[in-house]
Amino acid sequence: MKRIVTIFLSFVIFSFTLLSKPIVDKDIYASIVNWTDQIIVSNVKETIPKIVFDEEDPEFSGKNTATSQGKAHSMARKKAKEKLKVRLSQRLESLLFNADYTIFEYTQVNQHARLRLNSYIGAEKEEYDFQFVKNVLEAKASLPIKGKDGILAHIPIEYGTEKVPEFSEEMIPVEFSGLVVDARHLPVKRALFPKIQTDRGLDVYSPLYVKEAYAIETGYIVYREDQNGKSYEMKVGKNPYFVLALSTAGKNQTDLIIPTDEAAKLLSHPETRKNITRCRVLILVSQ
Repeated sequence: MKRIVTIFLSFVIFSFTLLSKPIVDKDIYASIVNWTDQIIVSNVKETIPKIVFDEEDPEFSGKNTATSQGKAHSMARKKAKEKLKVRLSQRLESLLFNADYTIFEYTQVNQHARLRLNSYIGAEKEEYDFQFVKNVLEAKASLPIKGKDGILAHIPIEYGTEKVPEFSEEMIPVEFSGLVVDARHLPVKRALFPKIQTDRGLDVYSPLYVKEAYAIETGYIVYREDQNGKSYEMKVGKNPYFVLALSTAGKNQTDLIIPTDEAAKLLSHPETRKNITRCRVLILVSQ
């Protein structure tokens, strides 16, 4: 009986994990930013050109026609790739960079960032998937946010120039494996580089505190709706510090405010401060 109960509970937990949905933002073209899995995806459908192989046919060599199935598929793939590149570029530039800028706005005030972004877009880091369904090509392209081929590796930003703050309050230091900020009750907007601050205006989490290699490899921030799954533990460890956000902040409402006394507890231990520099931070939001 005990074994049956254990199996049932495992099934329930597994099923709940499967039902967990990633946090996504969509634009007017249905291009998706998946903030949980750290990827941008766009889809298009392209009609496959008509195959006309008879030279006597009036449509032979006409516009949107091909002389073989291979040629027709190649033409459809080319058109789909062109559309997908444009949509991914548009979605990328419209992403919120931080509390002040979209990526496009950031590259307007930072010429080096503009050159790096143009180089990244031209480097064709996209991954494509093509599926032919009857006379239609269903095409998908994706760009990673993290990793060596990701967006974060190709947008210049100042990392790790300051130390994570220490508080002078007397308390027993407790080591935490990471930080989880619950903002599910707030209208927070997702960005590549949100900051977490205290209600006294002190930054607790900022690009200036973190190590570049960790930000690129794991993502500076991850947004989730729940606390389930292996990826959750991989991001913040087994013993993260949980705190409820008080409010949002910044022009774009991407930054979060937490109580000063909670920040003091969080940053009381040197190993916890090291984990902050390793980007072991996660924000819970509602879809």
